[in-house]
Amino acid sequence: IPTLVIGEKEDRERLIRTLSTSPSAYSLVGELDLSDGKVDLPRLRGTLDETKVRNLILAGAERLTDEEFLDLLRSVRLRKVKLRVVPGAITLLNSKPVLSEDVGVPLFEVGYPRLDNTQQLMKRMLDVVGSLLGLILLSPLLLVVALAIKLTSEGPVLFRQKRVGVDEKMFVCYKFRSMYEDAEAQQAKLEAANEADWAVRKTKNVALITPVGRFIRRWSIDELPQLINVLKGEMSLVGPRPLPLHDFELLSELHKKRLAATPGMSGYWQISGRKNLSFEDMVRLDLYYIENWSLSFDIKIILKTVGTVLRREGAS
Repeated sequence: IPTLVIGEKEDRERLIRTLSTSPSAYSLVGELDLSDGKVDLPRLRGTLDETKVRNLILAGAERLTDEEFLDLLRSVRLRKVKLRVVPGAITLLNSKPVLSEDVGVPLFEVGYPRLDNTQQLMKRMLDVVGSLLGLILLSPLLLVVALAIKLTSEGPVLFRQKRVGVDEKMFVCYKFRSMYEDAEAQQAKLEAANEADWAVRKTKNVALITPVGRFIRRWSIDELPQLINVLKGEMSLVGPRPLPLHDFELLSELHKKRLAATPGMSGYWQISGRKNLSFEDMVRLDLYYIENWSLSFDIKIILKTVGTVLRREGAS
């Protein structure tokens, strides 16, 4: 099994010596240091994504705080990576002990809560069914809007922008183009006119928006291509809104806690005031949603979003 080892130098060397002297199914493909007792999460995420490692052994778990360990667990869980730890802080964890006699050292596998996995499956089923139905039922509208955009202004029908999603994974977010082709470059010069007091900068400038764009923004039709992102698993029907890269770079580590969930087309903040809320309010509502998720909560938000859109509350 391709395996990545994390720990301070002494702990890693001790573990690697043990693994090398015992017949084992584990194949070491890399190491990562615990810098000042902390895991370099951005580097870990990059390593996991690059190597496609599906097994991680942590030595010196007792050096991590509960919060740091949970952040690590979240990153590996989202990538379906198995996490095993060398005993030490195991008494703090509700884990399933797995004694690996063939490697010469006892390793404990940290199990993920079954309820959490069930919830994720239910949410994904809702996303797949909802996005498929949406694309099928709304296909006449999508075709008409695409044709209107193509005939009334130069440029592509879809606006593609890199966004930051769950656990800082980047993806390309789709929207109907509502601005002129060179508007994104001009928009950077106009951010001082931003009406919101938070990091997500939604500059409103009529000169940059096409006539068709004003209509589709008013009714939030420009967001509908994100149903493709939902179907691909990059987004969910409900979740924290994904931020553009320049907005993500302004976030503090505390604010990044909202990245623990898959970003959504709609969210709890969207039915609670949208652009009239401060950034801190948005983060607070996103964290509340993450901690209190349920299938009924998602359905409630979806239904309320429809009402919010029809009343044109907070639309651009």
